[in-house]
Amino acid sequence: MKQALIAAGLAVLACSGVRAEVIASGMSAAENTFQTSNQRLFASSDGAFYEITRDGLGWHKMPVVAAFKDGGNRPCYYLGITESAGTLYTVCTESNFDPLARKHLFGLDPYQAVPRLTEAGELGGVALPNGLAADRSGNLYLADSGLPLLPGVIHKITLAGAYTIATQSVFHRFAACKPNGLKHDADRLYVSVNPFSYIGLSQLLRYDIGATGLANKASVYTSWAFLDDFALVRGGAVIAEFLGGRISHVSEAGAVLHTAAFSQPTSATLLTAPAFGAGSLLVTERGKGTINRFDSGWSLAPR
Repeated sequence: MKQALIAAGLAVLACSGVRAEVIASGMSAAENTFQTSNQRLFASSDGAFYEITRDGLGWHKMPVVAAFKDGGNRPCYYLGITESAGTLYTVCTESNFDPLARKHLFGLDPYQAVPRLTEAGELGGVALPNGLAADRSGNLYLADSGLPLLPGVIHKITLAGAYTIATQSVFHRFAACKPNGLKHDADRLYVSVNPFSYIGLSQLLRYDIGATGLANKASVYTSWAFLDDFALVRGGAVIAEFLGGRISHVSEAGAVLHTAAFSQPTSATLLTAPAFGAGSLLVTERGKGTINRFDSGWSLAPR
């Protein structure tokens, strides 16, 4: 169990004897965090996208202004985050409860002193966007969990410049599951998939990326605990097991190496910037609306 130490702003993970520091709170449905190549830190949530900073006074979260193409100013539920060619991208839906709600892709220049989200375009045919990943050629891949009781798909998005969608197409259709998190590594795509309901087997899958779709499926890890997003680390991954109330460090062969308890974890990010605590993990907790920095002691290294 996790015991809150409110006065110190810390949580003790009883199963591991190490501590997780709450670095941001008050985030409705905290989803994902992402550290850019120039070592800035961003986070997605329902209603706002944030930059997370740290200075001598502590941690701070600052909402990022989003510029919609139609000039509107409205909240959006931000989800997956990735980086391609020096631009950060995130996807959002105007309503997580309405599969027909408008979906948007945004880009952000992480080298701007005051970051700003600029809409790259509206996404068509997407029911429930989730994870976002980028390959080495600048293509984006979006996990769409799909309509209730129906399988999901992965969309491929090509860009005509940093802030313009060129094409969007269905790249892969799942026969009996819903994709959630996505990560790219060495021309392979890792995908966390879940059953149509919260009950059943979930998997972390690995695919080769071909010219016309995904091939050579391999199962890295299987769980009954509903898998959300994850971080790829050297030799394996750290996976947020949403219903299991834990994050799990697993090897590429699927062996569980370490676990730590969190409440409704939605993502894990391995930090590499010294200013943020290199080698530690950021873990988002959806129900609590928090981001935690977790000094795991698991000797994690980036791929």
